[in-house]
Amino acid sequence: MKKATAFVLTHRSNADRGGYSASFQALHMIRSLGRRGIPVVRVHPGLRELSLYSRYCSSVEDSPNVHESEAALLEFLLDLAQKYEAPRVLLPASDDTVHFLGRYREPLLGAYRIPAPSRATIETIIDKRNQYAAAQALGIPIPETHFPADLAEVEALAGTLRGYPYIIKPNVAHHWRLASVKQRMRWSNGTTIKAVVVHDADELRKEYRQISEVDPAVMIQKVIGGGDERLYAFFGYFDERSQPLGYCVRRKFRQLPLRFGYATLMESCEDETVVQQTLRLLQGLHYHGIVAVEWKRDPESDDYKLIEINARAPNAIALATACGVDLPYIAFADAIGERVPRLTRARTGVKWLWFVADLWAARQLMRRRELKLGE
Repeated sequence: MKKATAFVLTHRSNADRGGYSASFQALHMIRSLGRRGIPVVRVHPGLRELSLYSRYCSSVEDSPNVHESEAALLEFLLDLAQKYEAPRVLLPASDDTVHFLGRYREPLLGAYRIPAPSRATIETIIDKRNQYAAAQALGIPIPETHFPADLAEVEALAGTLRGYPYIIKPNVAHHWRLASVKQRMRWSNGTTIKAVVVHDADELRKEYRQISEVDPAVMIQKVIGGGDERLYAFFGYFDERSQPLGYCVRRKFRQLPLRFGYATLMESCEDETVVQQTLRLLQGLHYHGIVAVEWKRDPESDDYKLIEINARAPNAIALATACGVDLPYIAFADAIGERVPRLTRARTGVKWLWFVADLWAARQLMRRRELKLGE
């Protein structure tokens, strides 16, 4: 391995100023690389982020926040590169920083190796309208989805929809985690709402009116039936030629909030349909970098329908490493030109558990009589 330094980059939500945040994906990326003796520089605005205190951080750099000034962050990163010897590998660990690196890739490439998507790819993925259009062009099944422009279109649409429930979701997922929106789009336990379920036309109109006050750019999508166990995801890394150097598949069992939340229990598995559809999708998008693509198996058609593409390491990236596919290390090694064996077969039956959140999810399911204590 060449002597090189990894820089793990995240942002801070302005809504989190009063307390500490915790990036699961950043923490695991630090551990993955640090345990191999690779120097890891953690780049984050301020010190209120728990992953900054990992023993595997070689140093911590207090950066400008991407939401306050992109120009300041760009200048900071270019100046920061002068403090460390090349090669330097810049790894994004949040949606917001992935999008930033896509926009400013060209000026940063003079200072860093960046195993992350290009600007064109990010602009396709970031907005669900563009993402789903690209998927359909590649022959990828998607759920029934509508993109209303305003309340008038929602009023016209509401009475024509059949087979409620539907969900309202943001076109750009991370918008509901921004400071201007986050305080109004939270569950009582403090987690950010990912989707709002509506069960009839009147509820759709009512919820859209409230949501459009803080984020009018939303999509309305038919809920795919079946439980959380029908949710699958592909975790992988693709090189500059969009060739997969490593991947695994996971199946979700529980999440919080229920049905449309963050995974609390999952297990590695094999599913060739998930693999083949993901390869077709990401190679069609000329994807480069770590990625997580979520699918749901529709009980009516048996199709695996695209839910979303996360153009970064997922919260549960540690699962991939635990089942033999160390994605942060593969991305780092590829960025500095080191050959790594292609890993496309992972151990199955490996579980990832977010213990405290899973207790809450299990408790709610038991109250609904959807889970027994012994399970």
